[in-house]
Formats: sequence, C-alpha cells, structure tokens
Amino acid sequence: MASLRPLSDFMDELCPLEADTENNTPSLVKMNDEEQNHSAFFIRVKNPAERDELKPGDLIEIFRSSCQHWALYIGDRKVVHLATECGDHLPDGTPNALAVLPDRAYVKKDWLEDVVRKDRYRVNNKHDETQPPLPLAKILWQAEELVGKEMPYTFNSPNCEHFVMELRYGAEMNEQDEIKPGDLIEIFRSCYQHWAIYVGEGKVVHLAPECDRLANGAASVLAVLSDRAYVKKDWLDVVVRKDQFRVNNKHDLTIPVLPLAKILQRAEELVGREMPYNLTSHNCEHFVMDLRYGVAMSDQVTEAIAVGTIGMMGVAAAMIRSAAKRRKHRYE
Repeated sequence: MASLRPLSDFMDELCPLEADTENNTPSLVKMNDEEQNHSAFFIRVKNPAERDELKPGDLIEIFRSSCQHWALYIGDRKVVHLATECGDHLPDGTPNALAVLPDRAYVKKDWLEDVVRKDRYRVNNKHDETQPPLPLAKILWQAEELVGKEMPYTFNSPNCEHFVMELRYGAEMNEQDEIKPGDLIEIFRSCYQHWAIYVGEGKVVHLAPECDRLANGAASVLAVLSDRAYVKKDWLDVVVRKDQFRVNNKHDLTIPVLPLAKILQRAEELVGREMPYNLTSHNCEHFVMDLRYGVAMSDQVTEAIAVGTIGMMGVAAAMIRSAAKRRKHRYE
C-alpha cells in the first residue's frame, strides 16, 4: 500500500483558496466581530448543547473515559473529525483499547450527537488568544474537502486534536505535548498503561514494581505477582523508553486538583520508599491519582474488570503461586 500523506500535504493542495480570500468574494468572508468574540466561548455540558450555543468553525472537545476526542463543528448539527477505523469506543460504550494501535485514520462527517454519544463535551477554541483563526469560509471549505480522505495516525502526532487544530489555525498545535509540573503522564506499554507524575526539569515520580524494568509482556505478567513496589524519581525519557505517552489529567473537570506545592512536596517526600503494591487496589495509577487529587483510583482496573482481564490474570497468578509452594514443600 502506498505510504499515507500527512495532513500538511492536503492543506498545501487547498492553498489556492487563500488567494481567493483576498478578493473578498461573497462565499469567502472572514469572521466578523461576533464570531471572533465567540472564540472565547466555553461550555461544559452533559447533554448536547442547544443549537445557538455552537457556531460553525468551533472546536469540540469530547471527554471519553480515558482520553479526549476532538471534532470541528461545521453547522447543521454536524462535525468533521479524524477517526480510526476501529473507533475509540466499542458498541456498548466501553473504551476501545485498540484505538491507540492503528497507523491510519479517516476524515469523517457525522452528526454531532453520534460522535458525542453520552459523553460530556465543550466548545474549546483554546488557542484563539495566541493564534488567529483562519477565515471561517476557509476552515469549512478545507474540512469538507478532506471528508473521506485516509490519513496517517499515531497516538501522539498526528491525531484527532492535531487535525482540528490545523483546520482552525493552519498549524499543528497540541497542548498535550506541553508538560507542566504536576501533570499526570500516561505511558502506553504493550499490555497496560504505566503512570507517572511530572515534577519538572525532565523528571517524573512513579510507583514501580521491580518487574517494570523488564520487557512489556513480562512486566505485565509479573506485576500480578508483585506485592511490593518502590517510589522512584527518574528522567521522563528513561521511564517512557520507546513507548508512546501523553499528558492525561483526566479527572480535572470532576475532582478538585490539590495545590501544586502540596502535590510536588508529597511526591518528593515519597521518593525511595517501599510501598505495598496490588494490581487492583494500589498500582501506579492509584499512586499518581492520589498525589494529584487526594483520591486513589484506577480506571484501567475498572475497565479490565469489566472485560474479565483482571480475573484471568488473577487465576494465572494463583496457579503460579500454588505451583511455587508445591515445589517448596517438595524440597523441604
């Protein structure tokens, strides 16, 4: 299959419109004052917004359980968005772990309600104060022209957020790449997600069983057997290795964040300590959530229990422990 072309290539082909916008033709008008003021419009809703709350060209941020999906509103309750073939959710609404694996995606035009489903969403034209939006007509024209196109896709870049940012602003922008002290870092190992908290100067604090230094598959199996772990302070690059990662402060909208000074102080004080480790009640995600929000929780445990993964791993772990005990008694 021929290599996929990046979004910038498609944008270059659409550039002739830029010259036309200078002619001030009726079909290509720049945003008026009302539209510019709307750039700061910010809503948080649980149900679809009223029709007059959304304007063509708005960026829609949709809060899935473990990530944010982005779309561009084009009017008439429809959006254009970049979506992987497998989708980011399964038919029953649970997150689709395979969504991070595809290397290609398609530009789709769908009803807003079909894309949002039962998730919360908001208008978030977050860069309007620092990056002037393109003329509205150009934003909408480019979006329509790209519908149906196949594009390269990675979880870090390019992804659905890069896609809509480039449509609105004409340049790839992704706030998830900007890491600040206190941010939670989600690292995608082959079989699970490892979590860390960024403490500045390129370093993170994280809870790691000894097996985390092993290859991904072995680590995920041995983590089930581990009952102790250590709080470590390492370089972000060392912890991430060659895996993909992202900033994911996913509970900020529903749980108050602790003061930054307290987050960082607690993280530093715990470095070097040995702590109990349990895959279902005290893992690396519980650890960083407790640091940022004061509440220990783990969505990946909840999701794994829902599909039976934890149960199967627990049975395997019990069998391994039982075999080890039998060998021990045999030689005593």
